[in-house]
Amino acid sequence: MRVGELARQFPISRPAISQHLRVLKDARLVIDRVEGARRLYTVNPAAIESLNTYLVGFWTRTLAAFNKRITEDTNTKEDQ
Repeated sequence: MRVGELARQFPISRPAISQHLRVLKDARLVIDRVEGARRLYTVNPAAIESLNTYLVGFWTRTLAAFNKRITEDTNTKEDQ
C-alpha cells in the first residue's frame, strides 16, 4: 500500500504514518519498493512469523514465572 492509502485508515497524519513505516522498515517488518514515483509497502511475512515466535516464547516464559511466583507466595502463606 502507499502511505496515503494507509493514512486514510488511521486518525494520524501522513508524516506520522511515514515515521512508523520507517521504524517498521528498519525492524524489517515491512518491505518497500518503488513503483514509478510512489513507494509501496508490504508486510514481511517471515519477519512477522519470527516476531510471533519470539513473543509467544516471551509470554510463555513470563506467565510461567508469574504463575510460579504466585504459587510459591500462596504456599508460603498457607504454611504460616
